[in-house]
Amino acid sequence: MTRRACERIPSSLVVKFQQDNSVCYGIATDISEKGMCIKSGICLPCDSKFKLQIPLKNSHLEVSVKVRRVEKTDGFYDTMGVELLKPAKKYLKIVNSFKIALEAV
Repeated sequence: MTRRACERIPSSLVVKFQQDNSVCYGIATDISEKGMCIKSGICLPCDSKFKLQIPLKNSHLEVSVKVRRVEKTDGFYDTMGVELLKPAKKYLKIVNSFKIALEAV
């Protein structure tokens, strides 16, 4: 079994992305410096590349991702594991703030 390059941190971060000219929403259930797991009613195919938006207080952060895996629950594909292609410094700060919060618990 391969180990992840970065530790995954539990989260409930809202994310959104486009599919077929529609805005889709999901919840990032865990995040790391290099990827995240997203639960959503819509999954894009493996190896798809797209822009993922993370809504912030007064704006949003856009990051490029690639779907690495999809998972099925009760017959529906509802979970995507995505790799961040070029994590922005602002995204890395978000991950770090989740780490700090987790350590404080």
